[in-house]
Amino acid sequence: MLAEPAGLIADGHLEVPIASVYPLAQVREPCTELEGRHTHGRIVLRP
Repeated sequence: MLAEPAGLIADGHLEVPIASVYPLAQVREPCTELEGRHTHGRIVLRP
């Protein structure tokens, strides 16, 4: 199911905007960011 979108991303045909990246230990910060509803892109939690 993810193979097709992953291939499009790898080939440069699909771009996924990332607003910010947080370590999993700081999970409260992205929650606060989402509550403000001013994000333009995805918020990523890094394990």
